[in-house]
Amino acid sequence: MASKPISNAACGLFNVALKKGKNLKLYRAIQNAGRLFFAAAIFLACFSVLVPEGQTADRTEILRYVVTWNGSQAGHGDIATKRNGRIIDVTAQAVSDGVLKAITEMWSRIQATFSDKTFQPLTYNYAFRSNLGSPELVALTFDHKTKLVNVDKVKGKEKENHAEQCAGVYDPISAAFLLRNRKDFTKPMFVDIYDGKGKSRLFVTYLGNDRLNLQTGQHPAVCLNLRLVKLHGDKSEVGTGKLWISDDEARIPLVLTSSPIVGTIRFELVQAQL
Repeated sequence: MASKPISNAACGLFNVALKKGKNLKLYRAIQNAGRLFFAAAIFLACFSVLVPEGQTADRTEILRYVVTWNGSQAGHGDIATKRNGRIIDVTAQAVSDGVLKAITEMWSRIQATFSDKTFQPLTYNYAFRSNLGSPELVALTFDHKTKLVNVDKVKGKEKENHAEQCAGVYDPISAAFLLRNRKDFTKPMFVDIYDGKGKSRLFVTYLGNDRLNLQTGQHPAVCLNLRLVKLHGDKSEVGTGKLWISDDEARIPLVLTSSPIVGTIRFELVQAQL
């Protein structure tokens, strides 16, 4: 049976009840699921349109998405891509609204640069804010000559700086672009990712072709299965999802679905400025 949309009023009452301690464990689980989803969704949605090599440097491509949770509005986000010479500059951000905002207010932003030829990451900056805790900042600077990445992290009053080996790894944004530019999606693929917190591996497998009817029109699409697994600690599965991208040269990410601890979350393209 399909899940029914959650009304704002019902969500608010649910939120109050949980805060009073009737089910604090579930409340925290939902908060964590929402936070994890926003971090993962920004990355997964960043199978964005790569600026063509012949395009002028001052032009920016923008993709806008709406997020729903069990059919109800839960957030929105956008991805802006720009070419600066041989460097690709991507900015992605998402914010909670609707039913998710009734539980927790969240805002995430990622800005990354990488080579348009090799997709090797250069810089990666992640910012996260929530009404539930301290803001979080992560800044990565990659040096491919020394094969090291410099890591700067701030969470509340805690600060950390160190360097790690970066050979063979990508940040979430450059990893997404690397995979998006594969010519044959029918072949299984994976890429190793480092986000300043830990290393993980994204597996991508082909599920088939489809045709989607969205606000932006009808789109022939390729459906991909996504699975993210940690490469440290218990090496557990971080999350799974399905991604539909346009079956054309642009390969625009059209729809992303993910099922965290409660319900189903869906990212859907509503506007493309190419």
